[in-house]
Amino acid sequence: MAQVDVSELLHDPDFVDAMAVVTRFPSVDLRGQLSLREETVNAVGSVQPASGKTIQRLPEEFRVANVSSFWFQGNIIATAPGKYSSIIVFKGRRYTVQTVFDWTNWGAGWCEGTCVAEVPA
Repeated sequence: MAQVDVSELLHDPDFVDAMAVVTRFPSVDLRGQLSLREETVNAVGSVQPASGKTIQRLPEEFRVANVSSFWFQGNIIATAPGKYSSIIVFKGRRYTVQTVFDWTNWGAGWCEGTCVAEVPA
């Protein structure tokens, strides 16, 4: 178990901003068409530009996009078979979660991850 609990810092308004986390759930209608239902939860967290090391860990296709790192208290889903990635909405922009690192032993359920800005349709 870690000896330093960083939860206090990640609730301090000097270090965090308002954000929303969108969780997507698939559903199939009576005609067999897939649609995604979205649930949005307002939260606070920290979203920062990703470091060079963080960007190097991503697949090459995401290295040219707007990549950010985030810290959030709660569950976030990254790309996984059979699941849709969570979306972080920060300052009016949507970011798709690519990776999540579980740091729950450093405080009350915090995670760190990498997200990539969605391209507007």
